[in-house]
Amino acid sequence: MGIVLCEDFNCQHLANCMCLSRQVSAYRPPSYIRFEPRTIRQQRTRHIRPPMSKKRKTPDDGGGGGEDSVQEGLTDEKVKAYLSLNPQMLDEFVLESVSAETVDRWLKRKNSSQSADESSAKEVSRYQDTNMQSVVYELNSYMEQRLDTGGDNKLLLYELCNIIKTATKADGFALYFLGECNNSLCLFTPTGAKEGLPGLIPSGPITFGTTIAAHVAKTRKTLLVEDIMGDERFPHGTGQDSGIHVHSVLCLPILTAIGDLIAILELHRHLGREPFNLSHQEVATANLAWASVAIHQVQVCRGLAKQTELNDFLLDVSKTYFDNIVAIDSLLEHIMIYAKNLVNADRCALFQVDHNNKELYSDLFDIGEENEGKPVFRKTKEIRFSIEKGIAGQVARTGEVLNIPDAYADPRFNREVDLYTGYTTRNILCMPIVSRGTVIGVVQMVNKLGGSAFTKTDENNFKMFAVFCALALHCANMYHRIRHSECIYRVTMEKLSYHSICTSEEWKTLTQLSLPSAIYKEIELFHFDIAPFEELWPAIVVYMVHNSCGKTSFEQEKLCRFTMSVRKNYRRVPYHNWKHAVTVAHCMYAILQKTTGIFTELERKGLLIACLCHDLDHRGYSNSYLQKFDHPLAALYSTSTMEQHHFSQTVSILQLEGHNIFSNLTSSEYEQVLEIIRKAIIATDLALYFGNRKQLAELLATGALDLNNRAHRDRVIGLMMTACDLCSVTKLWPVTRLTANDIYAEFWSEGDEMKKIGMQPIPMMDRDKKDEVPQGQVGFYNAVAIPCYTTLSELFPPSSPLLTACRENLAQWERIVRGEDTSAWASTEEAELSETSDSGPVKVDN
Repeated sequence: MGIVLCEDFNCQHLANCMCLSRQVSAYRPPSYIRFEPRTIRQQRTRHIRPPMSKKRKTPDDGGGGGEDSVQEGLTDEKVKAYLSLNPQMLDEFVLESVSAETVDRWLKRKNSSQSADESSAKEVSRYQDTNMQSVVYELNSYMEQRLDTGGDNKLLLYELCNIIKTATKADGFALYFLGECNNSLCLFTPTGAKEGLPGLIPSGPITFGTTIAAHVAKTRKTLLVEDIMGDERFPHGTGQDSGIHVHSVLCLPILTAIGDLIAILELHRHLGREPFNLSHQEVATANLAWASVAIHQVQVCRGLAKQTELNDFLLDVSKTYFDNIVAIDSLLEHIMIYAKNLVNADRCALFQVDHNNKELYSDLFDIGEENEGKPVFRKTKEIRFSIEKGIAGQVARTGEVLNIPDAYADPRFNREVDLYTGYTTRNILCMPIVSRGTVIGVVQMVNKLGGSAFTKTDENNFKMFAVFCALALHCANMYHRIRHSECIYRVTMEKLSYHSICTSEEWKTLTQLSLPSAIYKEIELFHFDIAPFEELWPAIVVYMVHNSCGKTSFEQEKLCRFTMSVRKNYRRVPYHNWKHAVTVAHCMYAILQKTTGIFTELERKGLLIACLCHDLDHRGYSNSYLQKFDHPLAALYSTSTMEQHHFSQTVSILQLEGHNIFSNLTSSEYEQVLEIIRKAIIATDLALYFGNRKQLAELLATGALDLNNRAHRDRVIGLMMTACDLCSVTKLWPVTRLTANDIYAEFWSEGDEMKKIGMQPIPMMDRDKKDEVPQGQVGFYNAVAIPCYTTLSELFPPSSPLLTACRENLAQWERIVRGEDTSAWASTEEAELSETSDSGPVKVDN
């Protein structure tokens, strides 16, 4: 960190703080401050001084030389030196040659000079008797009150140099700062600081062979020259033509703590005065060193305080946003208030970018008023202007930061805003707000307070702040988009509910339905075909639930509502439809009827409802298809995609008013039955079947199966769900043959969709390979169906009719493959009729 400068400073107080009088003689300066040894200085000055025999002519000499011969070899210095060594000669000369009036006049002048010297001494040595620690402490305290970390602080350093001038008894000084490219010097001129702003006057490049200031800037070493006019290294001397002959010069580089050059101090003594010596150099160096340390310390403290303030603000905005997500206008206002304080700006504007129309727009404006110490922002009619106009437009297009010291001198400045608002813009700091590589907004700070323009420090602070602005705006915009989507979602759900919930007439009709007496016997058989009783399917479901779980297990009205709404939520696809749901529920009912005493009441309820709902809202497409084409459902559920969706739909129906058939259960029982349903529905994912059956087969083979073990019990239930889901292969052959048509109608529809985008489907889903269906069915029976029902019959021997029927149907497919009974397979016309039926597959919504 370097010396940071402030805008104003009390010279007298700084003098009191800075001039450490003779205490500095004990000071050891930092390594980056270099002294020129006295011997080298003396050698240089002896080398460059003109011969003592030739007295320098002054402007008042008038060119006369009559007395030169008399005074040849005699100088003022020699006379003074002689009188210092022989004071008695001075006494004799005064007594003999000086009148009493002259001596009296000398005494008056002496007393006046002493008074001034005492005043100056008191001013610059207030802390002579104080230890260094207290000096630095008070200096730090004062500078902390006056230091402006946001500005250039050139005036502070100028006033510091003025004090050093007094401490070294210099006749004058010059302060140089680096030019724009750090390769030249500019003379600082405080003249007119009260009326206007200080200025910098270019004084030449930093190079050797010009001025002493340029030389010191090049070497970064302190230089003491007793006679600047005779030093060949500086042909331009000090470079200043003030009409006053500068004789001795003490020139010091002002460095930061890390050795960076920030300024040059040049102290002068006029012709006729004693030249500077090493003690003056030590005083000046020590004062600059202590000032550097003090200002650097204050700067660091101020920087930390500013950083803490920024961190507190970011935390405050985060808390405001996340604890109580506010309207975007409130968030923008909060951001703009702090942005003004951060860079000390008079006004602030925040424009959002409309990329569609290539415009910047805003309807929240800083009106320059305050309420309880906080800026007031007024929401007015929206202002829009082209992104091609103005400084804000330039920033929005390029994403670059623009710091404009004089707005009206910049051709990019859009004066229309000033004309509209009546406000005069002097300088601008304009920063893009970038989110995900795109400019989403532009923050524009207008008119720096207490400074000529916005500084690099302002830019750096604001850049960090802009990152958070981008995050806050992005989150706010995301929040409002989500809110908008939620509104759309609610409207959509309302419409969906209207069309997916059964009417009161439908569920009331169900309560009046009764089954034919013939069904009561057939429904207990595994091969029962529900197809002829389509209108009675809801009544069959109610009957199975009552017969398996008891008539009082569910409220009649809720059970009827639930059943009819489940029917409405099955899509009209060829296979995974309402008919398939009732068929699977019947198979589970038959198994439960044959295995009484094994499953609890909650399990029986859960398994029947799981079977009824296991394909809710099926779209007629496989999980692999949905995942391959990035369907939204695949994004929601990465594994067992449709199965998880089916369970979600089940819960949604249960949550509808008047549909919670488990409302009579305790909360613990409710959680248990939902978990039973979830596991059962997920188990219908055929990808999970193979590992599950293998584990069960090993448990059976080793005799380790234990139905009291929760994990073993879940595996058994999983196998039961697969057996029920595939139960069409256990029906009588005519039913199995027709069901195969429905299954392949869905498969081929999926294959057709893949062909449309240039992908080749697997043979099972390729309509062009329909002749391979019988052979494919033989493979499916041997790999999936037969092992499933074999293991199930080993678990529950009463379920063996399922295995027997499956084997009989396998034999039928094998006959077709051998060509012994081609009529057993559906004709092409039948398959095409099934494809064009009213229950064709619904296209997936991508």
